[in-house]
Amino acid sequence: MSRASRFLVLGVFLLSASSAFAEDFKLGFVDMQRALNETDDGRKAKAALKKVFDQKQKELDEQQAALKKDIEDLDKKRTLLPPDQVREKEGELQQRMQKVQQTYLRHQQDLTAKEQEATAKIYERMNKIIAKIAASESFSMIVDKSALVFAKPHLDLTTELIRRYNSGEGADPAAKPAPSAKK
Repeated sequence: MSRASRFLVLGVFLLSASSAFAEDFKLGFVDMQRALNETDDGRKAKAALKKVFDQKQKELDEQQAALKKDIEDLDKKRTLLPPDQVREKEGELQQRMQKVQQTYLRHQQDLTAKEQEATAKIYERMNKIIAKIAASESFSMIVDKSALVFAKPHLDLTTELIRRYNSGEGADPAAKPAPSAKK
């Protein structure tokens, strides 16, 4: 068999194999961020995180306002104070500014850690549901929407994921409260 014939046979084989592969290949996607925002647990987690954020933001705002007031006071008194006292006050204000910046960074890290902690179990449960959807409906692949440039809307499984999550699918049976006995 000549070299050209081999390539022709290989090409026909690959073409037929790829069309057979395409027939068996089923793709879907989910918008994990939307699912997080629309599940009951996700809404609760977001509300709790917002409460913590608001508290930390209030603390930071108070520190910044006090610092700003002290800077303005120094600017007003600058010409009346001796230069060494001005430098001393500027040094104190600089240290306080650095502490405010450190507080901001610490709050950011704390909020990021709390968000990861609050969403980890939700995402874990969503992944279990996605695996069940993939198995029951013979999906070859389900990807997150954030990784897509384009996909046809009928491939979106997000609504189904949210529905199943909110109905209790994938929940740890030990974590559910026991039903109360009716009299």
